[in-house]
Amino acid sequence: MMKEKKKAAGEEYCFLQEAVQEQGLEKHSLPVKRIIYVIVLAFVFGVVASVAFWKVQDILGERDARIYRANLLKNAGSTQEKQAGFVKKSDEYKIAAYEDYWKRIAQIGIQCNKSVVSVGEVHTESWYQKNQKGDEIQSGLVFKKKGNVLYILTQPSSMAEKKVLQVEFADGTKAAAELVDVDRNTEIAVLRVDGKDISKSTMKKVEEMDFTQYAAELSPKLSDRILLFGSPNGLMKSVMMGNIVNVDLSVQTVDKNLSVYATDVAYTEGGNGFAADVEGRIVGIISDSYQDVTGETNWSFVSVADIAATAQAIVDHKKTVYLGIRGKDAGDNDGVYITEVALKSPAYHGGIRVADRIYSIDGNRIGDMKDLSLFLSTHEQGDRLKIRLCRENGSSKKHRTVKITLD
Repeated sequence: MMKEKKKAAGEEYCFLQEAVQEQGLEKHSLPVKRIIYVIVLAFVFGVVASVAFWKVQDILGERDARIYRANLLKNAGSTQEKQAGFVKKSDEYKIAAYEDYWKRIAQIGIQCNKSVVSVGEVHTESWYQKNQKGDEIQSGLVFKKKGNVLYILTQPSSMAEKKVLQVEFADGTKAAAELVDVDRNTEIAVLRVDGKDISKSTMKKVEEMDFTQYAAELSPKLSDRILLFGSPNGLMKSVMMGNIVNVDLSVQTVDKNLSVYATDVAYTEGGNGFAADVEGRIVGIISDSYQDVTGETNWSFVSVADIAATAQAIVDHKKTVYLGIRGKDAGDNDGVYITEVALKSPAYHGGIRVADRIYSIDGNRIGDMKDLSLFLSTHEQGDRLKIRLCRENGSSKKHRTVKITLD
């Protein structure tokens, strides 16, 4: 009975149990569905966001690239403009400096030519007519003014045989000139012009270039710019520019060695004149007398330091002393090695012979040919010298002293 009642009660409330059981299942499934739904939405959102972000990045990247290229082109254009402006200014500066340099060179040439005179017969004909004449134009340099007297340096050439010459000044004034003396050792001649035959206005225009005052201080170097003026290309008052290309040349002459400098200025037959540096100082006299040493292509010039003493001696009417030897530097400042002794010269009569080495004169050390030339320039004809010699014969050396009277 009791079992039946329990059963009946169970059946009576069974719907409540079922209802409670179903409600419990829904309560557990709802969070799961929501979680799944959220996951799905998150996945979809992630995919959409990724695609959108990717697309936006492409758009932004293209925009940034356009901006970058635009800025790059702008900066490049600005840089090119700046560079163009700089190059333009730099070129203008170079052109201006170049023009100023040549103006300065032109002024130096004009200034130097104020001291230049034409020596010999002056022809006014054109160049092809002038070549038919026997005489050639030769340039001279006024290097000394003593009162109303002008002293002119030139080359001997054919004028050495003439006693009276004619010179023409820059303003066209002509005057008679007398040959004072010729030194064949250095290949120079000095003329004398009396200022009494020249107007005061002409005398004021004549510039003196006294190289004897600074000759010893000048020492041209390789690649130095050089100015040739006078008549280097055969035309009076012409100026030619070039560079020194060789400073190691020398020529053995009697009692001295001449320093000869080669240039890259083309040689012109019949040309002559003088060399100046870019400061307008005379550094030499151009010469074709030593082409066996310097070559026949370009002009060379003899150092003014080697002719200054001789030119001054001629002005002072002093005869150049004569020893009569040719030699070369023995090296290491150890004297002069004799290569030639002129017959009947003071050196020959005194007993100096080839292969002797001079290392002392009157107790003064002689280290090289320049020392010897300088020492002789301080003496006069008739002076007696005590010269110490060394003569080597194999391994033996003999020292002796000879006495010489200078001519």
